[in-house]
Amino acid sequence: MIGYAENSKKYGHTDVGFIIIGDRRTPEKANQRVADTLENHGFSAQYWSVNKQEEWLTEFPKLAEIIPWNSDCRRNLGYLIAYQQGAEIIITIDDDNFVTNEDYFTKHSIVGTTQTLLTISSTNKWFNPCSLLQTNPLRNIYPRGFPYNRRQNNDLLWGYSTGKVALNMGLWLGHPDVDAITNLNESVGITRFNSEQVMLAQGTFAPINTQNTAFHRSVLPAYYYIPMGARIYGMTLDRFGDIWAGLFVKKIIDQVNDRVAIGEPLTYHKRNPHDLMKDLRFEIWGILITEHLVPAVESMIIDGKTYPDAYMDLAEKLFHLDCYPDKVASKYFCKISQGMKTWVNICDRL
Repeated sequence: MIGYAENSKKYGHTDVGFIIIGDRRTPEKANQRVADTLENHGFSAQYWSVNKQEEWLTEFPKLAEIIPWNSDCRRNLGYLIAYQQGAEIIITIDDDNFVTNEDYFTKHSIVGTTQTLLTISSTNKWFNPCSLLQTNPLRNIYPRGFPYNRRQNNDLLWGYSTGKVALNMGLWLGHPDVDAITNLNESVGITRFNSEQVMLAQGTFAPINTQNTAFHRSVLPAYYYIPMGARIYGMTLDRFGDIWAGLFVKKIIDQVNDRVAIGEPLTYHKRNPHDLMKDLRFEIWGILITEHLVPAVESMIIDGKTYPDAYMDLAEKLFHLDCYPDKVASKYFCKISQGMKTWVNICDRL
């Protein structure tokens, strides 16, 4: 966080604020010190302790049920607080992503503006953002959440188009955000960004994570970080909360006729220590479900021309969807569907 504040100060951004969402496993004193340091740099900084969150949530008891503790899903609360306080652009950052020397906030400030950008359309409806990056060693990799059944038979069409950017996903140097299968196969690093900023054509998807992503406030009713933790045949489902949230929001952004951009700003991803075998166990059911979920979402006909209306219709269609590879997964998505509807209602109240 301190690096982002210093970067903002260096480039003259005075209208940037920081929100730190604590959790039951995080050291409160350390988080408060970070918030105090940010304020000493001249920025608005709020640390939301467990007690402060619980007090705020007393007005939204249904919300408390769909944002679990001890989960990266907790960032949902930060989105809502920023939204309530009037933020036009909301940026979500993972704690192992560090700012580089470029003007970080200016790069993300394309969100909410109309841009003419290099635009990618894919014959199999998916684009690989890692193809924009230089790897060391040279290797073809895909980001975490990229469907395995979309990794072949893919031709890309390139051109320029104009549209309003509703969401911008920055990429990374250092460790790429790839799945456990890729990490177990061979270690790989990212040395540079090989492209200009790109925009996804309507109907073309890419995995959207929450490491370094900015979105406009209008998008929030359609951008609920999906809770994980379902148990399927003794295995815990995890590490797909941001990926499925990204799949759903891209569907709705297309419906509203806005756009998703990918590329800069870059962060340096110095990945926290991971047990790769544990990651693999968490990801297995996410990978299997994604293979069924993706074509179903691609083919959905969504009703509604606003973010809340379209997302509510998507939630209803997910509830009745009959594509999941297991009955437990089907039951889980019925619960997620109800959470998505609650999310829209909470955003409406705020």
